[in-house]
Amino acid sequence: MSETSKTMRAGFFVGKGKIELRNVPMPKAGPGEVLLRVIACGVCGTDNHILQGHITDGVVPPVVLGHEIAARVDQIGDGVERIRAEQFCAVDPVIGCGVCSMCRAGRSNLCCDPTIIGYKLNGGFAQFLVAPASKVVPLDERVGPAGGVLCETLACVINGYDRLGFQAASSAMVLGAGTVGLLWTQILKSSPGSLVIQTEIVPYRRDKAERIGADIVIDPRAEDLPDRVRSELPEGVDFIIDATGEPQAVQQAIPLLGRGGTLLVFGVCPAGSKISFDPFELYNKQGRIIASKMPAGTLDRAARLIEAGKIACNELVTQTRPLSDLVEAVTGFKTHRDTQIKVAVDPWA
Repeated sequence: MSETSKTMRAGFFVGKGKIELRNVPMPKAGPGEVLLRVIACGVCGTDNHILQGHITDGVVPPVVLGHEIAARVDQIGDGVERIRAEQFCAVDPVIGCGVCSMCRAGRSNLCCDPTIIGYKLNGGFAQFLVAPASKVVPLDERVGPAGGVLCETLACVINGYDRLGFQAASSAMVLGAGTVGLLWTQILKSSPGSLVIQTEIVPYRRDKAERIGADIVIDPRAEDLPDRVRSELPEGVDFIIDATGEPQAVQQAIPLLGRGGTLLVFGVCPAGSKISFDPFELYNKQGRIIASKMPAGTLDRAARLIEAGKIACNELVTQTRPLSDLVEAVTGFKTHRDTQIKVAVDPWA
C-alpha cells in the first residue's frame, strides 16, 4: 500500500473534547527518520487527559495522539543504519532538545523542552507515522502487537524500578491494578523472595492481579487497608508504588511505609493536587518519597524483557478497536476499567 497510496487515515486531536478522523497525505521519511506502518497503538490515560484539556503543556493541535506504538518499518530515510525494511518495532516517543542541562546529562526524559510523539509530532492513532530512527527499537515478531503496545509503558516502569532501589526479599505494595500496576507487579515478583500486595477496587482487575502473581490482593473499599496491611506486615511496607494517580491513595499509603521505606509517586495525579503527611514520622522512619517520569533510555531493556516472555502481554492488552472507535476508546479510558485493562487501536481494522 505504501508504494501506491498517497493518503492515509488518521485521528487528529483538534481541541478540547474534539477528535476528527481525516484522510491526509502520507508522510515521508526524511534524513535520519523512518516511516512506520502502525500495527496497533495503546490508549493511555494521558491521551484522555489531553482530550479533556487537563494536559496542554507540549501539546500542539491539530496532532495525532497515541504514543504506545507497535509498528513495522515501511520506509528508511537517508543516513539510517541498523534498521531494515519490514522490521517489527516499538517507539520511544520522547525526543529531547539535546541542548538543555538534562539532555546533556543523558536524562532526556527530564528535558526542559521535549518534543513528544503523540503530543507535538503525529502519533500512533494513524495508519503511518514518521519517527527518528534513533527512537525505534526492533522487536522479535513473536511478541505480537500486544508486546509492541506495552513496550513504552514497561520502559516507564523500568525507569521507576531503577529509581526505587528494590532489593531481594523485600515487601512492596502496588496501589492500583490497571496496566501500569500489573506491569509493576510482574517486575517486582521477578526479584527473589519478594512479597507483593496489590490494592484495587474493581473486581475484574483484582482477578487479573491474582493471575499475574500478586501475593495479596486487597479491595480498599471492602477492607480497612491499614489494618489488613499491618496484619501482614506489622512493621510496615518496604516499598510502596502508586499506580493510581489518585492523591487520596497516596495519602492513605504514606503511614504504611516501614522504617527506611520508599514511596514512589508513579501515577499521574491531577496538576495542583495536594496531600498532607507528618514530616516527623517520615524523618523518624528515614523514609523517602520519590517520583518517576517517562522512559529514560529504557525502551531497549523493556523490549528484551518482553521478548524473554517475562511479561504476560496478552493478559494486559484485552481489547483492540478500529480507528473509527477512537473517540470512544479514548474517552472511555475510565469507564471501561470494569471490563478491560489495556485497549489498543488498530488503524487498519
